[in-house]
Amino acid sequence: MPTIVQVPDLPLPPLRQELRIERGAPLVSGAPSWTIFDPVRHMFFQIGQTEMAILSLWRGRSAPALGAELRRQGYAGEAADGALKSMIQFCFANGLTQRPAGDAVQSLTAQRERSRRDWWRWMLDNYLFFRVPLVRPSAFLERTVSRVAPLWSQVALLVFLAAGVLGLLLVSRQWDAFIGSFLYFFSLEGAIAYGFSLILVKLVHELGHAYTATHFGCRVPTMGVSFLVMMPVLYTDTTSAWRLRSRRERLLIDCAGVTAELMLATVAVLAWLALPDGILRSVAFIVGTTSWIMTLVVNLNPFMRFDGYYLLSDMLGVPNLQMRSFALGRWWLRERLFDLSEPRPEVLPNPVHLGLIAYAFATWLYRLVLYVGIALLVYHFFFKALGILLFAVEMVVFIGRPIWHEMQAWHDRASAIRHRGRHRWWLWLTGGTILLLALPIKRHITAPAVMVTIGDTPLVAGDVARIETVHVTSGQRVRAGTALFTLASPDLDRQIARRGVTLTRIEAQLARAMADAQDLSNRAVLERERIAERDALAGLETRRTKLVLRADTDGMIVDLDLGLHRGRWLNGSEILARLVTPGFRDVQAYVAEKDIRLIKIGATGRFIPNDPTQRSYRVRLVERTHGAAERIDREELASVNGGPVAVTEMNGALIPNSANYRVRLAAEITEKVPNFEQIVPGRVVIAADPTSPLLDVLSRITRTYRAEAGG
Repeated sequence: MPTIVQVPDLPLPPLRQELRIERGAPLVSGAPSWTIFDPVRHMFFQIGQTEMAILSLWRGRSAPALGAELRRQGYAGEAADGALKSMIQFCFANGLTQRPAGDAVQSLTAQRERSRRDWWRWMLDNYLFFRVPLVRPSAFLERTVSRVAPLWSQVALLVFLAAGVLGLLLVSRQWDAFIGSFLYFFSLEGAIAYGFSLILVKLVHELGHAYTATHFGCRVPTMGVSFLVMMPVLYTDTTSAWRLRSRRERLLIDCAGVTAELMLATVAVLAWLALPDGILRSVAFIVGTTSWIMTLVVNLNPFMRFDGYYLLSDMLGVPNLQMRSFALGRWWLRERLFDLSEPRPEVLPNPVHLGLIAYAFATWLYRLVLYVGIALLVYHFFFKALGILLFAVEMVVFIGRPIWHEMQAWHDRASAIRHRGRHRWWLWLTGGTILLLALPIKRHITAPAVMVTIGDTPLVAGDVARIETVHVTSGQRVRAGTALFTLASPDLDRQIARRGVTLTRIEAQLARAMADAQDLSNRAVLERERIAERDALAGLETRRTKLVLRADTDGMIVDLDLGLHRGRWLNGSEILARLVTPGFRDVQAYVAEKDIRLIKIGATGRFIPNDPTQRSYRVRLVERTHGAAERIDREELASVNGGPVAVTEMNGALIPNSANYRVRLAAEITEKVPNFEQIVPGRVVIAADPTSPLLDVLSRITRTYRAEAGG
């Protein structure tokens, strides 16, 4: 905050002669405004009617004389006196006078000291975003603007609109081929083509801003590269657009970049339709699709100083939108918290006033999320020591510092806050909230789970076979030994018949061995062949016996394939049904890392099915793994199948995205439940050691620190 300049009772220093003051666009309240242009620093300042009156009376007058003249012209009251002091301070602070007030050497020295910044302070404020000017395009733009002038005509707009509609219609006829062009970019040539396309699109975007500004008589001093989190982004300096009185012209400059990209995308889509397969067609695909979509998402964002921000600022007619909305937002917050009855930072129409306050809070929330994300990004991007340092810098400078400045503002108003008395309510509320968070109110943990039967036998044919009879229905209870399915295998019957014929022949040869010298000499071989054939035939008979599928134990038939019927062929491995023992049930759950320490073996709980028509069951914890699960065994719980556990599918395995511990619980079944389903998804609530939400947060921070420090 600049130091207040003490102005002696002497004539004020004259304003600099090179300054230009022009009539500006009306303020949001409808009052007239003027724009001060400083050509040396290429800066614009907007002032109101009272400030313009002060400047018109500035020459040759001292501050008291200027105030007296203002009162004679009808500018009286505290508002005029405040405007006079603020305007004099503003002119000195921004170097709009030919010399400082008072001792010139002392004032200039003080101003220089205030403007000087240590290199480390500059790095803290600008390492995430800084600009590098590359070219001064003003002369080039003025020479060539006439060549692109037809693009601002209504005819051009209609032509591009019609071409865009035509391109979309034609592309819809080749949609599969159009989408298939994306696969080309998974190669080195594709990556190079993508980079070239992106540079081309962004260059056209910035030229759109530059040519439109030049078209309306504004000077474009520089174009260059901005670095946003070390990512290069082209920029165009269109600051001089603020001198335009027409809001429409400023809006056209704001929209020019996106409009230019959409025009280029229209041409690219038509080019894709005409070009043969190859690099050029792939470039046309990128220009016509992903580039401008990314532009719409990024550049039209009103919470950062991109095109969307300036569009919103010009639409509302509120220059310096963020600074003014933040001032209103801080004022609104203090009034709601402490009822200070301070005057508004500025008086605006009520809809604009409320809109700016809402915009301020939305921007703060967006920046909080953005800066935390950037902090995590820089932490993971660099090696650990530097990553931790940059993470801390990001959190302190961009999140902690604004909060600290607001705390200082509250401290400066401490006496007024105590006088109003509302702070007591907030102290009680804050204390109560902290106490509530510190109480051990958390006594249960919840985890996704499935209930399964412990006895579970899949029924399969084992051989390629044909169904002869289905003896059971789904849900039917059966006893051990009950025939469930009768199958037939003609191929197995043929093998048995062939083995039987072979065995009969061998036995006949052995029977006449005493009379036949050749058979007698081969007797030992024939004996071995007979044994082999008998064993093979016995194996085939055993397989044929197994074609009558029987229940191994008492149980219930579930998951019966409804498509089973007489004459259907089976491949031998498909599951026909399952035989389960519903008297025994097992609950498998996956507990989050933050909760696993709170539960112990023997803890009781309750399994609650997702289906509200099913009853819940008491459970008891019988097993808890010591390490996090490397994969999720229960597909029903995986997020890729609509389950609650976030996983990534990798080489056929379901890998959890965060640490989850597998636990097993036994369900207490005291009654018979008919038609019990084999797998029941749900959740399990387990009694846990009492803990507080505050302790949970501290424990999580401690675990994260230990994990990162140990890594």
